[in-house]
Amino acid sequence: MINIVNETEAYRLDALLELGRAWPQSLTVAEIARRRAIPVKFLARLLGELAREELVVTARGARGGVRLAAAPDDVAVARLMRVQPQPEAGGPAVRFLWARTAEAQVRALAGLTLAALLAVEDEANATADFAI
Repeated sequence: MINIVNETEAYRLDALLELGRAWPQSLTVAEIARRRAIPVKFLARLLGELAREELVVTARGARGGVRLAAAPDDVAVARLMRVQPQPEAGGPAVRFLWARTAEAQVRALAGLTLAALLAVEDEANATADFAI
């Protein structure tokens, strides 16, 4: 099976989902790490990357933290996810397969927002709560 989303991308998305859930409030790195079970040092590095990509805004101090740079309805999932690079190795069939996979990934992400993914999480959590 080909992994379209790797562990780093999953952590990036989890952090952004948690920030989307808190919107428009800020959260500390420690809060996000605890809620999403992401190693703190790794999360701090990811949030630095997200800040450079202008997806999150950071503030220092007593009232500091991290928040989304835009409302969850305005954050396109396609902007959050990185298309995995195509391998240089392999023949024409392998390169064709990777190109088709990348095209399918872009189509699948088109039109999805962070808010839509939060709704999916909410529905899954409601179903899990009901099953208990």
